[in-house]
Amino acid sequence: MSKVNLYTSRRSWERTQSLLTSLTAEDLQDAAEQQGRHHRITNPAVRELLKHITRVGSSAPGSDEKKSYMLAELKSSIVYFGCPIIYITINPCDLHSPLTLLYAGVEIDIRDFAPEWFPWSDRVKILQKNPLAVIEYFHNTVKAIIEQGFKGGMFGELTHYYGPIEYQGRMTPHTHLAVKFLVYNDSLTP
Repeated sequence: MSKVNLYTSRRSWERTQSLLTSLTAEDLQDAAEQQGRHHRITNPAVRELLKHITRVGSSAPGSDEKKSYMLAELKSSIVYFGCPIIYITINPCDLHSPLTLLYAGVEIDIRDFAPEWFPWSDRVKILQKNPLAVIEYFHNTVKAIIEQGFKGGMFGELTHYYGPIEYQGRMTPHTHLAVKFLVYNDSLTP
């Protein structure tokens, strides 16, 4: 790297700045080799700098630190609410649903819709022009499943659910939900 710009508003910037200026390229190369061999990094300045980077990364969507934070949230919810009853992946197929075309502003009759009227390549082009239609479709689909299916008492009384949103290769959202219900056992009631 010939030039790097770094912007920060953290109170720890002075300490981070002194760590950055104290390290050499060789220090960083040695740390990378140690990490590559799955050994502990021996340079305390590099370890301290990595702690600062982890703090910043914990708020960046999709980062390893954010995923680690979400795993801790999931574990905490299991400790507090108990083990989930259902694990479910919700991955609405936006390319095959006429609703996404409706969200994208295409005037269609969803009660009388034939997919061959809008070939797959046309649907992809329409949705690429309006990616918010895909997000709105996803949000409303997940919301309907949670509110009508889970909160509606289909499996018992909904106690808790946790589900981070992830994005697939073509940047369409999906979620993995861990859902906890309060299940009533009639044989235990007097």
